[in-house]
Amino acid sequence: MLAYGYRKFGGPAVFETIRQPALEPAPNEAVIETLAVNLNDADRIERLGATPTTPLPLIPGHDVVGRVIKVGTAVTDLPLGTIVAAHTDHTYAEQVCLDADTVVTVPDNLSPAQAVSLITPGITAYKAVRYFADIHPGQTVIVKGAAGGVGSLAVQLAQRLGAKVIAIASQRHAETVKNLGVAQFVAYDHHDPAHVLADRGDVIINVSLNGADGKTDLAMARFDATIVSVAKRLPATSKSIEFHSIHPTNAISDQAALQMLFKLLSTDQLQTNIGYHLPFTLAGFIQGHALLDEPHNGRIIIEKELTE
Repeated sequence: MLAYGYRKFGGPAVFETIRQPALEPAPNEAVIETLAVNLNDADRIERLGATPTTPLPLIPGHDVVGRVIKVGTAVTDLPLGTIVAAHTDHTYAEQVCLDADTVVTVPDNLSPAQAVSLITPGITAYKAVRYFADIHPGQTVIVKGAAGGVGSLAVQLAQRLGAKVIAIASQRHAETVKNLGVAQFVAYDHHDPAHVLADRGDVIINVSLNGADGKTDLAMARFDATIVSVAKRLPATSKSIEFHSIHPTNAISDQAALQMLFKLLSTDQLQTNIGYHLPFTLAGFIQGHALLDEPHNGRIIIEKELTE
C-alpha cells in the first residue's frame, strides 16, 4: 500500500510516496481503507521539526475516516464495510490500523469529508466547552478565534448549552461568524476587544493562534471568571481567575466526544466549514501542506472517491 510522509523536516516539498506492506490487525484491531483525512496545524508543526521527539521517517496525520476491510479475531461488533472515524496516528496512508475500541461509526447521512473535518477541531472544542470551561446556561462566553475550526465549533457548542456568546475574529470573517447566531461580533482588527468587552465575560475561550494576547483575556474577564486557552499560562493579574490550559484529556473520551459531534452534525444542529477538497495523492498532500503554511479559510480535506 502507499503512504505519504517524509524523511527530513522542512517545507511541503519534503513529502514523498512511501511503499509499505498491507496491514494486518492484532486481535483487538481493525484495518481500514482510508477514505478521507483532515489536515491540522499539528501536522504542519511536526513537518517543520518543531516537535523534538518526532521520529523519522514519519507518516503523519491524526484524523481519519475509512472503510473497515479487516478485523482482528477479538473484534465481533464491527462488520466489514462499516465506515468509521478515529483520532489516531499515521493516517496519511491508504490503510490505517485502529484500536477497535476507539473507532466511531459514521452516520449514513454524513460524507467521509464531513465526518473527518470534525475530528481534531471538534474534539478540542467539545472538551474546551464541556470540560475545561464547564459552561452553564445564562453565562456570557467570549470566544477568541471564533472563525477558526475549533473556535466556530466552540461558539456553536456554547450556544447549545444556553450561553450568550460573543465572538472575536477578523473583519473578513464577520458575515460567517454572525451567521452562527452570536449575540455580538467584535472585529479585533477594527476595535480593541479589551476596551469593547471590558469585564464582560463569565468565560473566555481563547483558541486563537498560540492563545495570543492573554492580557486581553484578563481585561475581558469578570472577577471570578474562567479563562480557557490554548496558551500554557496567563500574565500576572490581581483578578480572581480560574485558568485552564487546553490539553489532551481522557476526562471525556475522544470517542464520546465524536459520537455526540456526529449526532449534532447529522441532524443539522452543528455546522462545519470545509474549505478545500484535495485528491489522495502525493500532489494533494503537498498542496494541502502548502495551504497549511498560509492563511486559509476552512478545513483542508484529502479524500478518495467513495465507491460502493
